[in-house]
Amino acid sequence: MRAKKIERELVQILGEENVSSDVGDLIPFERDDQFALVPPHRPDIVVMPSTREEVQEILKLANRHKVPVVPLASGINRKGLCIASKGGILLDLRRMNRILEINEEMMTATIEPGVSFGQLVKEARKKGFRVITPYAPSTASVLANYMLRGIYGTATRYGIDHLINIEVVLPDGAILQTGSAAFNQSLPYCNIVNGPDLCKLFQANPGTLGVVTKGVIRLYEMPEVIEPLIALYPDYASMVEPSIEMTRRNLVASCWPMMFTGAAMKILTDFMEEDIYMMWLYLEGDRGQVERDKEAVEKITERYNGFFLPEVPMLDRDTMIKDQIWERTSVKGWKGGNMYGCSFYGVMKSVTRYYEVTREISKRHGFDAFHYESVPVAPFHGQLTYNDPCIFWDASDTEQVKEIREIHEEIKRSLVDIGIYGWFRPFPSVVDTSKLGRYGEMWRKIKELIDPNAIMNPGKPPL
Repeated sequence: MRAKKIERELVQILGEENVSSDVGDLIPFERDDQFALVPPHRPDIVVMPSTREEVQEILKLANRHKVPVVPLASGINRKGLCIASKGGILLDLRRMNRILEINEEMMTATIEPGVSFGQLVKEARKKGFRVITPYAPSTASVLANYMLRGIYGTATRYGIDHLINIEVVLPDGAILQTGSAAFNQSLPYCNIVNGPDLCKLFQANPGTLGVVTKGVIRLYEMPEVIEPLIALYPDYASMVEPSIEMTRRNLVASCWPMMFTGAAMKILTDFMEEDIYMMWLYLEGDRGQVERDKEAVEKITERYNGFFLPEVPMLDRDTMIKDQIWERTSVKGWKGGNMYGCSFYGVMKSVTRYYEVTREISKRHGFDAFHYESVPVAPFHGQLTYNDPCIFWDASDTEQVKEIREIHEEIKRSLVDIGIYGWFRPFPSVVDTSKLGRYGEMWRKIKELIDPNAIMNPGKPPL
């Protein structure tokens, strides 16, 4: 009876066409690609607002009835961040897909959460700007990705901080503007205001503090030249020092050391079945700068026993450039089924140990199709590096599901023993705030302060 009453109230806010409790409409939201690690769970109702005001009314209703709310921006999700583990309302924001402004003077774009990278890249390029895009489909949400501090090929030069300000609907329906927008909404182009940067407070919280309805992001000048290169090395260790040197000297926009075992290459290609260690590099700037940087990069590569491929059998040059500024056409899906990953931030000098330990764990459990990648991230203080050990597996095989769960726990313990900065994104099967001491305690208290009824995406970090 209560559920029917809530549904009727939602229909009054949004209209019947934007509210559904039909099982056929709910099933697509019950799981994502990591359902073996994050159990599937179906929401009770899915709603599709199109305005900030509608989001406000939905949260007021949910807060009043103490009903869980799970925000979802585009549906390109991983590892359970948008799974309604406690049921409730699935807040599908894909209708909120307007580019509100591209400001050439301020070099910013103001967008809603449903705006995709493909959509924004197209409009920004008309004005000579680029958007820093992730290694993900072009249908991914810009704001969701930036809120979660996604990883980008260009992180080596541009880092991962591309979000300036946000507008948030809090759990009680109130509106919070961050940065300069809190002082003057006509000038939302700066994260500096009279106190702390509250935009950062809401980042890396997977919809657990409120619903972002608008964001201001940085745009960048489109470089005159983008030069992709692929270098091969004898092993992973030999890629560490050149990565450090290229990054510290700011010679490359992207530096992507990676390896694939022969079993992984067999899944991805039809022409190679042996282990490969390679570094994807992108040089960017005006023609003179790129030529100088290329000369320096070639010398570094040769010094560390690497060599460049004259051509790339898997990809052509135009595809690699398109991947850098547009979408991930080179990643067309894994023919082997599922791909497990346990992404984290660590220290570049320790990358070889991270790689060796995670590959050994994978091999010991019988998974030979293994991939590892590491990306130095600007600013490179502390040798900040994104790492991702990946395993190709089949979630339809119950024995493999069991093994992957064991691998997951073993990899987490082993990496912590080596020493890492922290996990990439607040994935519920990885992040445990009870192990973060005072920091974790304060994170939970902030959650309780902002969301005392615990309606926002319950079951996800920090709880």
